[in-house]
Amino acid sequence: MILNYFRQAWTLVRQHKLFTSIYVVGTGLSIALVMTLFIIFYVKFGPVYPEYNRDRTLVVKPIKRYPKGKPENWTINGGMAYYVIDEMLVDLPHVELVAGSMFDSWENYQVSATGVKPFKAVPRFANEDFWKLFSFRFIEGHPFTQEDVEAKSPVAVLNESLARRLFATVEGVTGRHFSFNGRDYRVCGVVQDVSNATPETVGDLWLPLLNAQHIQKELGSMGLLGNVYAYLLVDDEANVETVRSEVQDVFRRYSQQDKDYEYDLMGQPDRYWLSTFRQELEKVPDTMELAKDFLYILLALLFIPALNLSGMISSRMDSRISELGIRKAYGATRRRLLEQVLCENLLLTLLGGLVGLVFSYLIVWTASDWILTLFDKNINDTSLSTSFTVEMLFNPAVFGIALAVCVVLNVVSALVPALYALRHPIMESLNSKR
Repeated sequence: MILNYFRQAWTLVRQHKLFTSIYVVGTGLSIALVMTLFIIFYVKFGPVYPEYNRDRTLVVKPIKRYPKGKPENWTINGGMAYYVIDEMLVDLPHVELVAGSMFDSWENYQVSATGVKPFKAVPRFANEDFWKLFSFRFIEGHPFTQEDVEAKSPVAVLNESLARRLFATVEGVTGRHFSFNGRDYRVCGVVQDVSNATPETVGDLWLPLLNAQHIQKELGSMGLLGNVYAYLLVDDEANVETVRSEVQDVFRRYSQQDKDYEYDLMGQPDRYWLSTFRQELEKVPDTMELAKDFLYILLALLFIPALNLSGMISSRMDSRISELGIRKAYGATRRRLLEQVLCENLLLTLLGGLVGLVFSYLIVWTASDWILTLFDKNINDTSLSTSFTVEMLFNPAVFGIALAVCVVLNVVSALVPALYALRHPIMESLNSKR
């Protein structure tokens, strides 16, 4: 029976080409906007290269410091001191490793090689656990070690684009030398390019963490304030809240021992997805407000077009009342007729969904250099590549969302007009528009 409904629907599609075209395009544009939104959030939250462990990652970024008993006189830096990841957060229960990194896009760092003029490159400084937490694809070579970090060794991992600019190849680059900010460095590895869509790992090159300016192993006058971000890999997602409490206890005990200052984590460590919403250093993200904003956007993108489509379907149903009356006269129940109308509309909605899916990919692909900044001020340097990879766009989650949107739009736009048309008595329906 369902198959017959779809056959009849396809016949109606061919008979009413103008209505079909308007309906499919209208549905497609609505779904394209919704899909664009979901693709952006999948890229920000889902497991994509090289951040496949986002579901088990806790993030600590800036922390506050204030004099004892004077929380209003707080001070904040871009991150934390190296001491935090090197001494305070190690050996915590349920924590497999603690990665630390610093992204420095503000300084005008220059790189060059033999026969290549100096040009700007954006570095990321990291420790050894950074390479264990994030799954970089090495084209050749290997990451630097913690011994390299402690010794401030002049070694670096390059992305493939930078390797090509410096050496015109990505093969046989390991062991070769280049200049970074006037200092000679040796290449220890080359990795596949990282998109700026993953701001916690992007960079042109990666260097030992202690090689960064303004980072030192010992605590200075700023105490635990610094420029390092910490990423904790939890052994099991079920232990995330336990680890959050343990980290907060570590800082609480340190504040109790400090004679002059107290430290405030501002609700951190954050789950990875929540850390992307920490847009302002001193403010804790309001999850309820974020949920409401997202819901309002979704309602606007789904239900306003659904009302317009519902009006179109209502006009079409008026022209089919006599047909429905004949079906009723031959014994068709309201449930069967409702199933038929919904199936016919679902076919149109699925066609619109396919069009919308293509539109959404075109929107994301052509606007990749700026579209992520609509929802994220943490995109560090828009000069870096923000290209979307195949795994970011084509995945089961995206297609599942597209199908769900189609079904919701179908039910919302078709159910009310169909119920209104089917409530007419048989005789009234038979005599309608004779």
